[in-house]
Amino acid sequence: MNAPVRTLHPLAKDRPLEKLALSEQIEFRNVTKLYGQVIAVRSLSLTVGRGEFLTILGPSGSGKTTTLMLLAGFEAPTEGDIRIAGKSVASVPSYRRDQGVVFQS
Repeated sequence: MNAPVRTLHPLAKDRPLEKLALSEQIEFRNVTKLYGQVIAVRSLSLTVGRGEFLTILGPSGSGKTTTLMLLAGFEAPTEGDIRIAGKSVASVPSYRRDQGVVFQS
């Protein structure tokens, strides 16, 4: 009954759907991002569990895009740690993270 769910998308090459999504726990541990003297993200601690869907809402300048850029590896945290499946990825480049980000306005 717990067989992996498979996708029929031709680009997926028969990989389990759970591998294509953010299938492991994501943690931001006291993450801060500074641009010079400007604080873009301040002391963010957040855990997103396997299978959870997360929406980040907030006013302009509240750090939404910066948070996603940090998760994707396009930016590095000034302080704190980002972990995926229990492993620190704060210094792992974006092309080695096997993560995707979709921006929508």
